[in-house]
Amino acid sequence: MPGSSMIEFAIWPLHKRNMKKSKTMCLLLLLLSIGVLRAEVSGAATPGPSTPSAVIDPGFAPGDTLSVSLYDFPDIKNDITVTVDSQGFIHLPYAGSVKIADLSPSKAEKAIEDTLVSRGIEKEANVTVKVLTSSTMIVYLTGEVARPVSLPLYAPAPLAYILNQGGGFTGVEGKQISILHRYGSLPTEVAFDSQNMTSQAMNTLVHPGDIVDVLPTAVFYMVGEVARPGIYPITGGLSLGNGITGLGRVRKMTLLRALALAGGITDIAARSKALLIREKADGTREIIHIDVLKLEKGQIADPLLQKNDIFYVPSSYLRNITNNLFSNVVNSLYAVPALTQTINNP
Repeated sequence: MPGSSMIEFAIWPLHKRNMKKSKTMCLLLLLLSIGVLRAEVSGAATPGPSTPSAVIDPGFAPGDTLSVSLYDFPDIKNDITVTVDSQGFIHLPYAGSVKIADLSPSKAEKAIEDTLVSRGIEKEANVTVKVLTSSTMIVYLTGEVARPVSLPLYAPAPLAYILNQGGGFTGVEGKQISILHRYGSLPTEVAFDSQNMTSQAMNTLVHPGDIVDVLPTAVFYMVGEVARPGIYPITGGLSLGNGITGLGRVRKMTLLRALALAGGITDIAARSKALLIREKADGTREIIHIDVLKLEKGQIADPLLQKNDIFYVPSSYLRNITNNLFSNVVNSLYAVPALTQTINNP
């Protein structure tokens, strides 16, 4: 065996010597060989730290417009507005055609300055480039923000700045923000808590061309004859008065807890005919009939709610008629004394 030739070569001469020393040396050599093999296998099996792929900042693209200031030419008093042509070039007096496709504004300035110097027109050129419109140097803020927006961004900026442009959150934002990059780099996933923002998360750089998506938390829907119909986070909510002021920390949201969060059912609810509508893995829906009276009395199990569950409580026609009749009788009782007083005192 090639791998064992060195061990055999080292052991073979020892048999001609003292047998006791030979056995000791054999054992030491075997242990040493095993240790070396383990180290090699361990080194081969253990991967190095993963390096995230570099994010490429997009530069100018055909159709982009920019304003160029050439400061060293007295005959050019105003800024020059140019459009990047289909080949990625802009055309300027003195400098001629300069290719700026895929260049950032600062690199475009350097390209124009180098062109002026290489043509012998200036020894040290001074150029400023301002972006007027760009199809690539834009950031999109979407997801669970109050005001999804697209905004121009010409250089990397912290996540905090981008989020501030969204006007706050919807109240059902989750614990993660996904930043999708334009040129195929792996998305950047940011752990996020709108109630306790960390400097590490807020200083995450967003690059031109990125899409910042504030992911939602899991929610369920309470509709029909409940006191506060609406969309609720599966983790519960911190209530103040009639509103939800923040996300809770409920690990298991049951239907009874959801009813408490929604203020209970109304007087005209058909309590024995409520429906729990659940989306299945294959896209179909499962309808579970719920008797709220039995649920409240503990006669049936309190089901755990799942993401996107819809709990619907229909109204009872008989209860509605009875409730309206009772309301009319009460209103009539209050109206009789007023009518009598009006007749007696014309």
